[in-house]
Amino acid sequence: MSITVRELKDVRPPLLWEPTEGAETTRFVERKHAQTGIPKTALENVVFEAQQILGRCVDPKGPPGQRTGLVVGYVQSGKTLSFTTLTALAHDNGFALVVLIAGTLENLKQQTLGRLTSDLELSASGVIRPWLLVHQPSENTSDATLLRQHLKNWTDPSYPQHKKRVCVAVVLKHPKRIANLRDCLKGVELAKIPTLVIDDEADQASLNTFAASNQAKGTNRASANYREVLALKQVFPHHTYVQYTATPQANLLVSLVDHLSPEFAELVSPGAGYVGGATLFKPMGGYAKTIPDSEASAKLSTSSAPPATLVNALRIYLLAACASEVTREGTNKTMMVHPSQHTGPHNDYLHWIDELIDAWRGIVSTDDHQLKQDFSDGFREVYQDLEGTSSGDLPPFDELIAQLGVVLRTVMVREVNSTGSGSAPINWSASEYWILVGGAKLDRGFTVEGLIVTYMPRPLATGHADSLQQRARFYGYKQRYLGYCRVYLQGDVRVAFEKYVEHEADIHHSLDGQRGYELKAWARQFILDSSMKPTRKGVIGIPLKEFLASGWIEPAAAHIDARCVEFNREVFLKFREQLKAYPPGKPAQEAHPDLFIDKRVKSEPNLLYEAVPLDVVVRDLLRKLQMGLQSDELERSAAIVALERLRDEGQTHVDVFVIGNGISQARSKKKSENVINQIAQGKSPAGKVGQSLLTYGGDRSFVAPERVSLHLRYFTLLNSDTRAPEESDVPWFAVHIPEQLEKNFLLQKDGL
Repeated sequence: MSITVRELKDVRPPLLWEPTEGAETTRFVERKHAQTGIPKTALENVVFEAQQILGRCVDPKGPPGQRTGLVVGYVQSGKTLSFTTLTALAHDNGFALVVLIAGTLENLKQQTLGRLTSDLELSASGVIRPWLLVHQPSENTSDATLLRQHLKNWTDPSYPQHKKRVCVAVVLKHPKRIANLRDCLKGVELAKIPTLVIDDEADQASLNTFAASNQAKGTNRASANYREVLALKQVFPHHTYVQYTATPQANLLVSLVDHLSPEFAELVSPGAGYVGGATLFKPMGGYAKTIPDSEASAKLSTSSAPPATLVNALRIYLLAACASEVTREGTNKTMMVHPSQHTGPHNDYLHWIDELIDAWRGIVSTDDHQLKQDFSDGFREVYQDLEGTSSGDLPPFDELIAQLGVVLRTVMVREVNSTGSGSAPINWSASEYWILVGGAKLDRGFTVEGLIVTYMPRPLATGHADSLQQRARFYGYKQRYLGYCRVYLQGDVRVAFEKYVEHEADIHHSLDGQRGYELKAWARQFILDSSMKPTRKGVIGIPLKEFLASGWIEPAAAHIDARCVEFNREVFLKFREQLKAYPPGKPAQEAHPDLFIDKRVKSEPNLLYEAVPLDVVVRDLLRKLQMGLQSDELERSAAIVALERLRDEGQTHVDVFVIGNGISQARSKKKSENVINQIAQGKSPAGKVGQSLLTYGGDRSFVAPERVSLHLRYFTLLNSDTRAPEESDVPWFAVHIPEQLEKNFLLQKDGL
């Protein structure tokens, strides 16, 4: 492997300790490469990131301690591979016990258990491996006895080191299962057992659903899973609790004093070939399709004919399967139909799909030329759609259609849910081609092999951003067959996924800048469209403020604290000195007479400094200013967050207007409040006056049309009754963000 200790030493901030790659990790990587063909360079990166994660955990060879961390990846991007690698590294570096809390659904837990068992050879027959795997152990069972015995051997210095096994306990995220594991550990000297607890899908079910209620009512209620997770953590004096998720909103928004509030965060990078929302929901990309509302609400009781978009989705899928036949690829290709969390609607879609498949099988084998021609024409229409996303490797239409008979006889249609025959595991090797119809079991964490076409007429429902993203089973390593991929969604759901792309990128960017640092000191700030909420309300323990960064962002009472005023005068003075390093400020109406109107004779002009670096404005002005009012501090913070996000998107400069050439302007204060009556001077003359008759366009008209503008000015504030000056030369700022650059933010109130 090419990763060296030197490279780990270069990680900043420094790791708490430096995990080394040993025999189990090397063996796992070699086996994974041989089984999957994942390039070794990609697996080296997985190992390096896992070393970073483990290096943030409590040192297994150091004194006892406890930490909580958060690991964030993308949906279907390789989080299981990451925590399997983390488990192998834990073995190589002195951990005695790994506890994997593997989701809330039995099928998800079984899927994860199978992957872990296979990847680490935890149950290799006839081979003595340095592991002990116990699955949902409970008191008075052989697994409980084995677990206790091996852990006691670990604490016994006289027991041969080479015979000590690392124990792996896999449990369902259920209060009884977690409590059972805790009971199995009685009598073990756990202070001498370095432990790694991995919580898969950590945003789901582990967190306290009464958090918001407790905060509002001053109570201390705990939901069942949360209570048991905390009890489990308490029995391990020497452990790190690592939360894995693709949707970390809930984990980041629990109270900072919550026992599950993460202290550090790390990221799992997607490997080459990963396809996510930025690709599938790219404007005009051709991969995302809209299901009309009338079709999304269709039922068998009201419409015997299947929805037209379902028919087209099925045709796209079958052509993709035909392409697989042409190339003799021999891998799974799957279509997923996800109409609802409830099982009732599944039968309607199963009926429609079964009828279509049966009818098409008959047409393929018929001698009726006209019927075959009409049938072929329907497939030709979707073939043209596929041409729009293919990279020139789409086989000719006639070659695909020639394979349709074989595909129709091979494809398997089945229901996937939690009851009856739908609960049985899928035997992927039984057929290359599957059409799965299901609900909650296909919603989170479940891997659908070779998923190409998704048909999801399910409504937006709660509008929680994390719940929405967890439906995205259609993401994953699909670059090789991306041209065949399609996602069919209701219109508002499709728009929500499109908006989530920016939100997800913003979270990853923010966490990347914070990785390894104290996460509790990080003020939570998210870009999130106003149509969505970050997560379910019940778990949120951090007070948030929604803020639309558009139009004017400015304080309401920058004069409220005399100490802040004096400090800000000095900040303004130094910043205005810096402006002299750029092209000299000109009266705005002279620089751009077509944009700005100022024909006043007795008033100083507004000076314009064009294209001042945005970083300079943030660093040397906005970050240094002090506001005496909490709401004004929010405005300042929002301006900083908005400008930094815009900078990351390519906005590099700001136009700075020094209003009235920096001469202090008189303003009266409201009688009932200690705030300015009117900050901005309006146009002159007022009222409905044509542009040609204006002598002044008004302060608010002095903005750059396509980039951020900054107003700097001074006020002399007058008593509302006597008109006598009460404060002089009060510095004031205002930031203007054009509508096309607007962002909606959620900001942590107590982190400003």
